[in-house]
Amino acid sequence: MKLKLAGLQPGTFQEGDTAASYLDKHCELMKRAVEAEKPYLVAFPEAMTYAYFGGVRDKKWFALAETFADGPTTARMIEEAKKLNTHIMYSMFEKKVEFGQLNHYNSTGLVSPTRGLIGIYRKTHIPWINTEVMHTYEKFYFKPGPILPVYKLDNGITVGMLICYDRSFPETWKTLYMQGAQIILCAACTWGFRGPFFVNELRTRAFETHSFVIGLNRAGDEQMEGEDKPRNHFGKTTIIGPTGDIIAGLENEPWAFVGAEVNMEDIDAAETLIPFRRDRRPDLYGVLTAPGNFGSKYFPGCDEMM
Repeated sequence: MKLKLAGLQPGTFQEGDTAASYLDKHCELMKRAVEAEKPYLVAFPEAMTYAYFGGVRDKKWFALAETFADGPTTARMIEEAKKLNTHIMYSMFEKKVEFGQLNHYNSTGLVSPTRGLIGIYRKTHIPWINTEVMHTYEKFYFKPGPILPVYKLDNGITVGMLICYDRSFPETWKTLYMQGAQIILCAACTWGFRGPFFVNELRTRAFETHSFVIGLNRAGDEQMEGEDKPRNHFGKTTIIGPTGDIIAGLENEPWAFVGAEVNMEDIDAAETLIPFRRDRRPDLYGVLTAPGNFGSKYFPGCDEMM
């Protein structure tokens, strides 16, 4: 089966932008991409509804949160999916009342042109980093999501979603892989010293999971009130094949898109080339999911090695 994919690389939130105008710019970019590429699936990066506010701690930004299923961003994406006749992965700042408590998530959604909302993912790994090279306080805003789900597109293709910092944990990718993910969408809003590694990191994960990967990011300088200097979002939105090959990609062009036609049979070919799924040893991996910390490394004795 062949299908076309498209990844969007918006610019940053600038002076004079509003939440509404910024979302309008994203939708206009998507329209251009769909007209040019005719994709079956198009994907946005993380934090597409506003500037990235995770670099500061201010309760006023909670006012941007919206409910997922019936909020304005999902309604807009369902409308656009029908109008453009394509599946869309999008992002938002979500609020959700659970057991009487208001929680907030950094979330992505997946909509179909025929079925409406078909999938929700809530970021599972939440950073808090305060160093000379990076400041991000997402734990101030977001609760970690509870699951790593996969979803089916209308044609039966299985899709998984990850968000930014999640990409740093190989276990998340393997979890999606073992659930049959054929396309993994990694929506990021990233900048800084990890720029040179971004694409290579995603290439490795695509190779390890024999999946098509779309890594997504915004491009350009952005600064929030309270930040001492601008962040430079390095872009590098890229479509990667199941052997880690770069199919198509961008550098740091703002308000740009990338598209490609992919052959899903390449996944089976990759599995035949190196059968990772067949040769796994899950009986040895328990330490990866065991709770708590281990006080010392395990060094087997000679008798155990014989």
